Amino acid sequence: MWFAFVCGWCGEDNAVFCARTGFWGTRFEDPGEFDCWWCEGTSYTPDGPWTPAE
Repeated sequence: MWFAFVCGWCGEDNAVFCARTGFWGTRFEDPGEFDCWWCEGTSYTPDGPWTPAE
């Protein structure tokens, strides 16, 4: 599932894929960090709950 995270460097929204985990598939694996598509800076994913990307 894709989630929206904000870049810590430039403030741009990024869609990041998080894989489903667990028996029912209701939890998602946190990638830990992501690279911004705009400024290419590396940011860390925040603690949940996360906002699904549209």
